[in-house]
Amino acid sequence: MWLRLASIVGAKIGRRDVPVVGFAGDGAFGISVNELTAIGRGDWPAITQIVFRNYQWGAEKRNSTLWFDDNFVGTELDEDVSYAGIANACGLKGVVARTQDELTAALAQAIKDQMENGITTLIEAMINQELGDPFRRDAMKNPVEVAGINKDDMQQQKV
Repeated sequence: MWLRLASIVGAKIGRRDVPVVGFAGDGAFGISVNELTAIGRGDWPAITQIVFRNYQWGAEKRNSTLWFDDNFVGTELDEDVSYAGIANACGLKGVVARTQDELTAALAQAIKDQMENGITTLIEAMINQELGDPFRRDAMKNPVEVAGINKDDMQQQKV
């Protein structure tokens, strides 16, 4: 999950003659967003990154709702953060696509820019918050207690 952006850049280093497009959800991309500060510098090759923006850790939210009777906590992302804006701040090209037609046009332009102009583009594709089916059904088992936790074992934290 966190290695995606680095892997995309590595693929482009290996094949500079081929357009490279990465895809990530906004939760997973948030783990490697700091890489944007590096990939716009020096001799880094241009890439295209699409971030599907639904303002949530979708996989974690799905796990939580399945395991804990439709309850979830800590899976919503800040709606005031713009990954396209961060890309622009890092000297890259950041684009927001709100419709399928806008995404199609932005992707075509990003690939052209990547191959002909050496421009790295991040496309922030706005999507709905509908949770999909779990991608790892074999992993979708209720959590089990591995080690018992006893309230008497807890100690007051010293500040």
